[in-house]
Amino acid sequence: MTNVLLILFQIFLNTSAQLLLKKGVGMVDFHQQLCDVFLSIISNFYIFCGVSIFVMALILWLYLLSQFDLSFLYPFGSLSYILAALGGWFFFAEDINLCQGGGILLILMGVILVAKS
Repeated sequence: MTNVLLILFQIFLNTSAQLLLKKGVGMVDFHQQLCDVFLSIISNFYIFCGVSIFVMALILWLYLLSQFDLSFLYPFGSLSYILAALGGWFFFAEDINLCQGGGILLILMGVILVAKS
């Protein structure tokens, strides 16, 4: 049970990092000179936090790879697609259309089938 919670926590970390990066790049003006863009990126709090969380997620992923078969573990990563879509909808007012909703359901069913294997 602990390992399942660690898998879900790693997925949560990965998705949280993506949402923080999305928030951070929304504050960067990509129409300025490359040096200024670079400085904006490395000094952005949200991007810094997103990258830091990615590092934590990577360390946890490496541990999980040592505990599970890749063919079992990797499909769980697709849950990030679901959380990212829901996070985009909740935090950034992005739309989830019918096709995306159907895709989310298919991903969820696939992960459930893999988990039962």
